[in-house]
Amino acid sequence: MKNALFLMLLIGSTTAIAAPRIGHHGEMIMKCHAPKFFGEQPAADAQVGSFQTFQFNASENTDIATLNVWVNNQLVNVTKEKQRSGRYLVSGKLEQPLTEGKAWIKVTSESDDGCNGLHVWNVYIK
Repeated sequence: MKNALFLMLLIGSTTAIAAPRIGHHGEMIMKCHAPKFFGEQPAADAQVGSFQTFQFNASENTDIATLNVWVNNQLVNVTKEKQRSGRYLVSGKLEQPLTEGKAWIKVTSESDDGCNGLHVWNVYIK
């Protein structure tokens, strides 16, 4: 009886320790590489007359199904086009252009091996 109780506690503690290290594909994460986002257009901290369209690149290890983009905390539909290099070109267009203030663009995604990625930049509208 003591051995069974000990075994149950050992299994429970092992599961509790391993749980945070399990990726979204269900396997253990030993080492992971966060997705990268780069080549923003308009560029970070750019000043523009109005803001409606944008694009950026996502690294080849991006799990593109998990990619989400917000502009000023509003989820935006984007197109995701795989390039020959394996990277993705992500493009978005707002329904209405922003003509004053700033656009705060936030990108989140997971990598193929389960790491979370976050990228944020501002575009100022004058």
